[in-house]
Amino acid sequence: MCLLLLLFLAAACGRSVKNHNSSPAAVVSSSSNQSAASTPAIPENYATASGKKPQFVLLAFDGSRSLDMWQKTLDFSQGMSTQGKPVHFTYFLSGVYFLDYHKASHYVAPDGKPGHSLIGFADSNLDVEKRVAFVNRAISEGHEIGSHLNGHFDGSSWTSQQGEPEVNSFNTLIFSIPHNNDVSAEDAAKYTINLSPKQMVGFRAPDLGRNQAMYDVLKKHGYTYDTSGVGKSDAWPARLSSGIWEFPLAQINYASSTKKILSMDYNFYFKQSNAKDIAVKGTPLWDSFYSDTYNSYINYFNGNYQGDRAPVYIGSHFSEWNDGVYWEAMRDFAAQVCGQPEVYCVTFGQLENYLESQRKK
Repeated sequence: MCLLLLLFLAAACGRSVKNHNSSPAAVVSSSSNQSAASTPAIPENYATASGKKPQFVLLAFDGSRSLDMWQKTLDFSQGMSTQGKPVHFTYFLSGVYFLDYHKASHYVAPDGKPGHSLIGFADSNLDVEKRVAFVNRAISEGHEIGSHLNGHFDGSSWTSQQGEPEVNSFNTLIFSIPHNNDVSAEDAAKYTINLSPKQMVGFRAPDLGRNQAMYDVLKKHGYTYDTSGVGKSDAWPARLSSGIWEFPLAQINYASSTKKILSMDYNFYFKQSNAKDIAVKGTPLWDSFYSDTYNSYINYFNGNYQGDRAPVYIGSHFSEWNDGVYWEAMRDFAAQVCGQPEVYCVTFGQLENYLESQRKK
């Protein structure tokens, strides 16, 4: 486990910089005006005819930079909803992607350097405006928004005094977008995320780096769950003494082998191609990467679904590494399992609500 996690941490910064340098243009589709009521709701009681626990599937994205991926993920979810198989994502935002790089100095990194970010900033005010529109579409369609902090710095050794300013900066970058980007009063609404700080309750740490000091800061700011841990594939979530729920990524079997890999796209990218883009769709290499990733996810799901039904967690990024193979594997996995009997593809907030309801019975 340690080796897998170290590999993830060691290469994460290079991953994010590459993502910053490739920002495809995208236009928010007209469906961004769709109301939440038009998205089929996931049942809140999660009743099961079998008498077994419901099978929850949690699909989340870190970063939020790529406009193209915002379009693809939201359109996919919308298509699933029209089929009566709702899938709701959790998006963990990086605050720097809501700040025009010309105003980068407004953000002070944990090392005290103004304008320092390992993953860059937004390309322009227009880039920010489009991203905000996608976030608001996601909220209106029942997805959840969480925090991935800002400049992608590893906080595993931070003190509370270091973590506090970074969380405060995230709140400023997300909830004061018009002011940060010198937007006129007439245009402010287009740069405002339809969310309050009190509704921001979920967290995934950059590089998965967190500690007790960070938990103390999160608790102070009203966060109720963290998704930065690593656990067994069949483990149910744990609630810390602080009241924060831990929803860990899982150590799962790689394809048909017994070798373990973290249930996150980047770890497959690193294992399969040493974090280099070498596969092209339509080639045998791409097909093998797809098959091994998809089968890893399916086997993970089947083991839990047929067992004690511990939640299934799959982490993804807004980077289409190896010609989109990991996005396509995750998408097709979701299309296969979401909508199966007693399976609910929910946000982390929805899972937390269920667990709290069970805990209080």
